[in-house]
Amino acid sequence: MPQSHRSSAVQLHHDAIFLELKSAHRFYTYSHDPAMSVTALFLLFSLGIAMTVQDCSRPLGGPNMDIKGDDITLDSFPDGAKVTFVCDVGYRSAGGSPSVTCTAGKWSDLRMTCESYNCGPAEEVTNGQIDYPTGTEFGAEAVVICNTGYKPVGQGRYICGDQGWMGRLKTCEVTTCSPPPAVPNASFSPSKESYEYGDVILYRCLKDLVLGGSNSLTCSENGTFIPDPPTCTSVLCKDPESPERNTEWAGGARPPYKHKSTVTLKCKSGYTMNGSAIVTCEINNQWNPPLPVCERVVSPSTPTTTTTTSRPTKTPKDDASDVPRTLGIVFGVLISVAVITICGCYCFGVPACIKRKRGDRRNNTDKEAPHDGEDVALS
Repeated sequence: MPQSHRSSAVQLHHDAIFLELKSAHRFYTYSHDPAMSVTALFLLFSLGIAMTVQDCSRPLGGPNMDIKGDDITLDSFPDGAKVTFVCDVGYRSAGGSPSVTCTAGKWSDLRMTCESYNCGPAEEVTNGQIDYPTGTEFGAEAVVICNTGYKPVGQGRYICGDQGWMGRLKTCEVTTCSPPPAVPNASFSPSKESYEYGDVILYRCLKDLVLGGSNSLTCSENGTFIPDPPTCTSVLCKDPESPERNTEWAGGARPPYKHKSTVTLKCKSGYTMNGSAIVTCEINNQWNPPLPVCERVVSPSTPTTTTTTSRPTKTPKDDASDVPRTLGIVFGVLISVAVITICGCYCFGVPACIKRKRGDRRNNTDKEAPHDGEDVALS
């Protein structure tokens, strides 16, 4: 540790002798009458010359502390000087002596330590809670977080200082909504000057009008009503029967077709339906599902078929199989000849038949001549 030495001087005047002792901080003067013995004078002079004392330089404190008072401006301190330390702003003593003493050019040990000041939890907030993003020590800020449907009210910051929390803590107040928007041809209830978070209003359309959208709105946490307000419109659908579609009324509602009117359709005779037979009038003045279409029934054409007929090959039969057929033919011829002969005899008389027999007999040879008594057929 750096040291400083004291200096001394002797001054002689007509009526006194002065002994001056100087140090960095103090000035001492000693006067003596001329009658004083020379021995005492020389003794004091020798003592002042030999006197040498060590000073102390500025003492070093611990973390987060500094020298207290005016001593902070001094660079050196005399032997026996006492210096006191104090904790910095935001810190407080954790115990131990805050002072040190200069002895023979050295400072005594410093016992005090400083710790950061902790404000601890802040007071509670109604309808909310407090968050400490950086803790609760000196310089930290407390942030108010309100519950859903509430909003913070107040300005400024709430800071942990060396004497505790400083500032004004914000409060949480319920969120309010302005009156809901007016809807043409509709009314709502209840009607109030102000609405709080969670309040619900109901819309109602005038007679014969249809409400589109939600009939209830709620005051939300951001101070607006949700969802969007509804609309009130007149709904009237066209006649679902259509000559172009070949459809006819089969059942259900009759004109006028208002909202949610349901009709059942059918096709004209000879037509088949493509689509749904049951339709409903919706808020957009349209039928749902779309109106069906009836299409003419087309008979399927008969396909032309080429048929190839193959005659089976006749297998030759033996002669025995043709005998009955041949006999039938012969029998028929004989009957025909007999009938003709009989008719001729009756028509021309019996003598003609006999005469014919005789004439033919003369013309035939003996081999071919018939025997007596045989009848001869006329040609």
